[in-house]
Amino acid sequence: MTHHEPRHPNGLPRDKQQALARACRIEWLTLVLRISVIAALYLALGTTQALTAIWLKSLWALLPPVAFLVACRVERLQPRPRFPFGFYRAGTIAFLSGALALSAMGLYLLYVGLRSLMTLKHPALGSWWSTPALDWSGWPVLAALAYSMLVPVVAGRSRQRLAIALHDKGLYADATMGRASWLAGGAAIVGVLGIGLGLWWADFIATLIIGADILRHGLRHLYTAVCDLIDEVPRKLGTNTIDPLGATIRNHLESQPWVSDARVRLREEGRRLTGVAFVCPHTDTDALVSRLARARADIEALDWRLLDFELVPVNANRCANAIYTPR
Repeated sequence: MTHHEPRHPNGLPRDKQQALARACRIEWLTLVLRISVIAALYLALGTTQALTAIWLKSLWALLPPVAFLVACRVERLQPRPRFPFGFYRAGTIAFLSGALALSAMGLYLLYVGLRSLMTLKHPALGSWWSTPALDWSGWPVLAALAYSMLVPVVAGRSRQRLAIALHDKGLYADATMGRASWLAGGAAIVGVLGIGLGLWWADFIATLIIGADILRHGLRHLYTAVCDLIDEVPRKLGTNTIDPLGATIRNHLESQPWVSDARVRLREEGRRLTGVAFVCPHTDTDALVSRLARARADIEALDWRLLDFELVPVNANRCANAIYTPR
C-alpha cells in the first residue's frame, strides 16, 4: 500500500509547508536588506551613470520578494465558483511581473548608457557623505557598492535550495540574481575608479555592462514565464530537462492489468502540477468508453471555444466535493 504523507489544508505536504514558511521568512529578510542597500546607495549617490544604474536596479530588485510574498498569500485562497481551479498560478504571474520589470530596466539602462556615451557627458562624483577629510568623494561610494555586493551572499544559497524543494521559479530566479548583483556592483566599482583615474568613459561602459546583464536575465525569465503560461511541458527547475513525472505516471497506469495503453498531459500551475491521463482499457464490457467519447464530441460541438474537453469518471464523493461552474 502506498503511504500518503499528511497534507496541509492548502494541499502542500508538511515538509513543503515548512519549507515555504522558511522561504517567506528569508524573503522578508531579503526585502529589509535590499531596502538598506537602497538607502546606502542613495546617500552615496552622485552623478555617475553606473551608480545611478545600481540604485535603480536595487529599486527594481524589491519587486521579486514582494511578488513572491503576495503570491504566497493569494495562492492560499480556496477555490470558489468564479475561480474553480484555485489561485495556484499567482506564482507564475509574480514570476512574469518580475521578468518584465527586469527586461524593462535592462533596456532603460542600455538606452541611458548609450545616450550619455554619445553626448560625451562627463560624470562627476559627489554624495551626502563627501567631506574634505576623506580626500576623495569616491570612497563612500565604493563602500556602498561593496555593501550592495555583500547582501546577496546572506541568503542566496539557502533561497536557491528552498526554490528547488518548492519548485518555485520566482524564488529561484530571485536567488540566482546574486551573480548579477555581483557583476553589477563590480562593474559600478570599476566605473567609479575609472572616474577617479580620469577615465570618464569607464562609467558609461560599466552602465552598459550592467544593463546588458540585467536584460539578459530578464529576457531569459520572461521566456520561461511565457512558456509556462502557454502550458509548456514541465521541466526540472533551472534546466531544460523534461520532468520525468509524466513518464512515471504513464508507466504506473500501463502497469495496471486493466489498462492496455495510456497517455499523460501535465502542465504547471505556479509551483504545482495538474494534468490529465488518457487511459485505454483492455475491455469495454459496459460501453463506458464509447459513451464518454460520444458525450465529449457532443459537448465540444456546443461552442466553438471548447478546444479540449475531457470527461473523467469519478466516484460520487469526488463529484459532490468538486468546485463547479454555477448554473
